[in-house]
Amino acid sequence: MTVGETIQRLRAERRLSQEQLAQEVGVSRQAVSKWELDDALPDTDKLVPLARALGVSVDELLGNAAAPPAGGGAPPGLNNGKSGPSWLATHWYWLGLIPVVWGVWMLIRLLVMLLFVAA
Repeated sequence: MTVGETIQRLRAERRLSQEQLAQEVGVSRQAVSKWELDDALPDTDKLVPLARALGVSVDELLGNAAAPPAGGGAPPGLNNGKSGPSWLATHWYWLGLIPVVWGVWMLIRLLVMLLFVAA
């Protein structure tokens, strides 16, 4: 379910018009219409007022509080039901430094070679 569909469903459940919801959130009716049609997403500063007006958390509004995927699998980077994220999910930053360090090492070697050639 998209964010727009979620906003439309929650608004209908609370029997609010687009105009009423727009007034509570502090936007135009056209903005609410665009959200519901998935032509635009709410600005981040509007998410909390929107969630409050619809009586849900921001996570639920964005679809993050929904049930796990139908396949039963965990999102990428997680250990399929084991506690905590996988090793790769927690160490990706450090793994990314390997090519950086290698590049710096090669640059230093090049500079040293150039110094000896120039001397």
